[in-house]
Amino acid sequence: MLPSLKAKPLFILSFSILLSACSTLPDQQNLNQRAQQLAVKSSKSDQSLLQQAKLHIQKAHSESLAFYAPTYLENAEKDYAIAQADYQAKHASQDIRLHAQLAIEWVNAGMRNKKMVREYLSKSLDNRQVLLELKAQEHFPNAFKAIEQQHIALIKLVEQREEKKAREQEKPLLQEMVELEIKTIGKTYLSQAYLMLKQAQELNAEKQLPKTYAEALNQIKDTEQFIRQNPRDKITIDDLAKDCLFASERLYSLSRLAQQMQLAEPQSLESLVLKHENQLQRIAEAINHKDIRNLSFEDQSVLLSQFGKKLLQSKRHQPSVKQDQAELEKWKRKVVLLQAEIRRLQKLQP
Repeated sequence: MLPSLKAKPLFILSFSILLSACSTLPDQQNLNQRAQQLAVKSSKSDQSLLQQAKLHIQKAHSESLAFYAPTYLENAEKDYAIAQADYQAKHASQDIRLHAQLAIEWVNAGMRNKKMVREYLSKSLDNRQVLLELKAQEHFPNAFKAIEQQHIALIKLVEQREEKKAREQEKPLLQEMVELEIKTIGKTYLSQAYLMLKQAQELNAEKQLPKTYAEALNQIKDTEQFIRQNPRDKITIDDLAKDCLFASERLYSLSRLAQQMQLAEPQSLESLVLKHENQLQRIAEAINHKDIRNLSFEDQSVLLSQFGKKLLQSKRHQPSVKQDQAELEKWKRKVVLLQAEIRRLQKLQP
């Protein structure tokens, strides 16, 4: 038969419980009383009760109680550690069972607190999920950590049953979350565009190509503004980000060309001009156009463009092999039907 907890004076049990608690919670007294009662009534062995407490601690971590009920989890882990130490030191069974049961009760209460947090702080929890999906914790670890700490502070208000106060203080947190979301979206979708713009700036693009530079910069700014106003419109943001990347890559390519032309020595001008002539010639050869290098670059580009359009139009009007085969099969079926009709009519003749 298991030793009875009744043999231990009640004031000693209460004192032990008070020592085990890390923080005072509104439901703490009820939890203490329930733990005492269940520890007395339980028919489980000390080892079984410890194992049950261990499983509850594991469940607490899988349910993210470190976030949803931090004080409850802290108390649960402390009581479980005390129960383990008492068991290993072969202390009185009363102490082992009491602290093991307390650990279980703390976790159960923490699960109830999690439900309350989801109810009262649903907006900030939704925003937190968005930040996690965007991997804000990787892009802006310090900002995310600061928001997480503020969030936990609100959750601790819920632990203290100050739900109204928690909701009031949630409003500024929501604003910070939105700002971090916008920053993260910008970095996620526009990082490559920012990089190409920076490289173009290093090539003095703003001075060498002021109009092209302004176009690329304005496109990025307009996209940033759209993100601020519509942070959840991922499809449009993705399309705009691709346009920004195209504009910044174009700016970078033209900046390199401008720099090459600016820094070219007189003796290397010929090779630079011939290089661009060869670029047009490659296009002409690819579409089987005659040699037109005797014309200006402008005229060559116009003629090659017109010739390319004609090729495309003629290709569109050419029936495919599949179409030809389908048409042939259709006429074959018509011929067979016609032959059958002729034979039928011949049979009807006297």
